[in-house]
Amino acid sequence: MCGRFTLTVEQLEFIEAVQRLNLKLFGGGDFKPRFNIAPTQLHPIFLADGEEFAAQPARWGLVNFWAKDAKRAARQINARSETVAESRAYARPFKRQRCLVPADGWYEWSGPRNQRQPHWIHRPDCEPFLFAGLYDIWYPEPDRPAVTFTILTKEATEALANIHSRMPVVLPPDRQEAWLDPGNQDQDSVLPLLELPPDDSFITEPASSRVNSVKHDDATLLASEQQPTLDL
Repeated sequence: MCGRFTLTVEQLEFIEAVQRLNLKLFGGGDFKPRFNIAPTQLHPIFLADGEEFAAQPARWGLVNFWAKDAKRAARQINARSETVAESRAYARPFKRQRCLVPADGWYEWSGPRNQRQPHWIHRPDCEPFLFAGLYDIWYPEPDRPAVTFTILTKEATEALANIHSRMPVVLPPDRQEAWLDPGNQDQDSVLPLLELPPDDSFITEPASSRVNSVKHDDATLLASEQQPTLDL
């Protein structure tokens, strides 16, 4: 499961990351640090553009090209990797419209319903990484294409399973180009790319409950509100 995530790098850092991946920017490449990316919001994705790769603004929550409206977008923010190749909603994008979603962390919640504690999950070095995703292009109007995307998930690693049973699929550098390649449509070679990372790849920290509201999007969300206990 992945219902909120972060990409807290600055504009220059994002552009440098794009250049390291030999990508080109679409739509001007405007970017600002984000601490609470939520469903249906815009976020850059990386995708194949002919024989090149490009960064493209897209809206989180996949809307299929054949959809009459965008009502299912909020329910299609995640796709289960175990069934993605057979799913009516995802089989076609999985075959030829795979993407990468840049992030540097995501949120999960634990605890009783009335006292849910958010956790920020990230790499120990806090460096960015890339989720495996799918995208589609929907036309709300004939001349107005809307690019939308979903993030693939899998059963969580043992280290994270105590917080949530599932986690987004993170692709290491040696699998990223193969994932983006639209010429590779053999699911028997694509599905093995979605292996879980080593158990120590990510750590968790308590986050602020302010993350529960999509109105909040600032660095204070990464700090827990828990107060230290004083020894008297």
